[in-house]
Amino acid sequence: MREELYYRLSVFQIVIPPLREHKEDIPPIADVVLQNLNKKYGTRITGVTTEVLDLFHRYDWPGNVRELRNVLERATIMAGQGLIRLTDLPSPALGGSPDPYAEAPIAHDGPVVLQPGQPLMKLEAAYIQLTLEHVRGNRKLAAEMLGISLRTLQNRIAALREQAKAATAGS
Repeated sequence: MREELYYRLSVFQIVIPPLREHKEDIPPIADVVLQNLNKKYGTRITGVTTEVLDLFHRYDWPGNVRELRNVLERATIMAGQGLIRLTDLPSPALGGSPDPYAEAPIAHDGPVVLQPGQPLMKLEAAYIQLTLEHVRGNRKLAAEMLGISLRTLQNRIAALREQAKAATAGS
């Protein structure tokens, strides 16, 4: 950057300390972020558990408020309603050990049974269905959770329906 431009822009500087230096601000920042995310995704998150808040206070937040927002956004999508729990947080997030949530049990709705030789399309269909049920049919939210575009999700659903029709007609 040209030095002259720098001096023109730096007439009035606002110094904001990194989040790690004012962790007492995490709860009010999280509340505002959660309110905005509830509006964006149509979720009903009421806050975070004390365990999550303790983890947030122990973490150094190298990505500052933007990283906090990203962690809360993913957790909001996963939880959908109520309080955000440790199990709603991204597992590799918040640094430290490979599994920072090892002390917290991970809740499962039921056992997932994978059988060798099962067609991938069948597994994909089950996983898409499970995700859609989790987000109560919200395809946009399901696509975000699956890490694909809405168009890709719609195309896969259509392809799976065609396969199901073909299998039904062939039997």
